[in-house]
Amino acid sequence: MLEAEPARQRWWIRPPMPDETLRSVINRAAALYECPPKRLWECLNWDDPQPYGEIDSPALRVLRRMAIAMGLPPSDLSAQRLPDAPWLLAPQADEVYCPLCWTDDRRRGDPLWFRRGWRRVLRTRCAVHGFPLLLCPEQWTSWPQVREFQLPDLTAHEQRILELIASFGESLERSLYEGAPWPANLAGNPHAARQLLIAVSFNMNKVRDIPLTKCIQTSGNLAMYVHGPSHHQEPVKKLRWDGYREIADPSIRRASLWIAAWELMRERPDELSPGLSRLPPVVERAVWRV
Repeated sequence: MLEAEPARQRWWIRPPMPDETLRSVINRAAALYECPPKRLWECLNWDDPQPYGEIDSPALRVLRRMAIAMGLPPSDLSAQRLPDAPWLLAPQADEVYCPLCWTDDRRRGDPLWFRRGWRRVLRTRCAVHGFPLLLCPEQWTSWPQVREFQLPDLTAHEQRILELIASFGESLERSLYEGAPWPANLAGNPHAARQLLIAVSFNMNKVRDIPLTKCIQTSGNLAMYVHGPSHHQEPVKKLRWDGYREIADPSIRRASLWIAAWELMRERPDELSPGLSRLPPVVERAVWRV
């Protein structure tokens, strides 16, 4: 099948699910034919000398080839396109999922598929279940047909922290990209808040070191949902929003949102503190320059 000309390929998979990304569709087809998604994508476009775009936002001629491969009219795929935007994760940082959604998929006999709503960089919980989004595990395509996700027990205190993180991220998104007023209970402004997220997520020192998100203090099951990166980082040369958008793991983004929320809250209950006494001067300078 992979050596067939693009116009003659046929992917015997279910049509796109509601809100499914095109990359998810490619993943499902690649899993069926036991090949890497990149290989399937390249074979679909092997005779096209022009740039054919990202998988989630391909050129129209590529969208037509995908539709033909699935036996669909191209118009049926048009709504699945997801052009790159500042409020979305970077195109290659989309391996995020809600375990409760996938449990529901399995119960219904549906394929596992990635929702477009999971791609929002500042939203770290599922819009359907309110459950924290997670980084997709490796080899997810080979999971058994029935897999139940065991929900860890969270204390009321841990749930309050997750609610603080999620609501702050959603408020910041609305202020940055939808024109909503900056909440009165927060100091600063949305642009300083965005800069703070970047500054605490990367190594601001002059030598290889850890970012500030590695220093948060969590206990119990909360560490599964909120934590810093596993490895030391090289010093960052320039703070870039696109760099933050490349952080696929929602748990790491939650750590930065927690720090930012705490620093900008006008009233800060001690029990919601991430455990940091104060921001390092280098971080403060980077944030309040905006």
